[in-house]
Amino acid sequence: MNENLYQRYLETSIYTDVGYYHDFIVSLPDDIHEIGMLVCDQITHPSMYFTEPSHYLEDTYYGKFSNYPKQRFKNEDELYITAVSMIAGILRLDKAGFTKNRDVTKRITVSCRQASVLFSAILKAKGIPCRSRAGFMDFGDAGDNYMEHWVNEYWDFQENRWVLADVDGYYEYEQRFGYSQFDLPRRKFVTASEAWLGLRKNTLHKKLQVFSPNPLEGVCEYLFMDFHALMNNEIFYSYQPLYLRSGLQTLSEAELCELDELAELLADPDKNIEQIEYTRETNEKLSVLTNNTQNIYYDTFQ
Repeated sequence: MNENLYQRYLETSIYTDVGYYHDFIVSLPDDIHEIGMLVCDQITHPSMYFTEPSHYLEDTYYGKFSNYPKQRFKNEDELYITAVSMIAGILRLDKAGFTKNRDVTKRITVSCRQASVLFSAILKAKGIPCRSRAGFMDFGDAGDNYMEHWVNEYWDFQENRWVLADVDGYYEYEQRFGYSQFDLPRRKFVTASEAWLGLRKNTLHKKLQVFSPNPLEGVCEYLFMDFHALMNNEIFYSYQPLYLRSGLQTLSEAELCELDELAELLADPDKNIEQIEYTRETNEKLSVLTNNTQNIYYDTFQ
């Protein structure tokens, strides 16, 4: 990796800057697997409170989900959008720090994007190039079903490669697939660009689970999240370009082709990084974002 790319993914965003907590974060273990497992130990996923309790997870890792305080949200994503807020929340619940096998009552409840942001923030603070990626993960091992997910890529200087890691799961502990969740095979993850181009060209032979009635619409959201994440701007789920507020059905074929071109660039981000940056700087349509609340205000005052 050339030095410019190295420096780029040491830079932080409003989401990955650890601010006042820098010394605390640097004091955490240096081993990447240990860091990843510590991140796993500080969080639970919102889905765990809306499904049947897993006795395996409760007995092995969390403690009883029924002990989780009833007055707390079962999904705290909007409370903890930045690394600083997550670190503060974790320390508020247990001043002992980032502790192993933390009980469920002392964990923050956040989803994969937040876990990815926290991992990126820790590695960047320790001088390890890291970036968040938005796409689709195979949570089994058959390669037949991919769900919306955020992961990380960190740079391994010894092996001279980006390593795919997922800190929002427990297969590291289970060892059920024979590989580490902090060094995943590339086949486990479908990038948003691969999914977009595959759907547009009808060449994607993998089943995607997308939380949208229109699969292409859902993939488009992840395409923009990945676009911005590669620019060290790990946007929240609800942030999308203003011109897409009415959906893809309002776009012309020329505008859809423009998204194809963006996906082609994202398919090889290291090779195309300067073009990706130029696109973000010059194409306001793709880079100016809104959220659901702003959509309401925008439509009200038109």
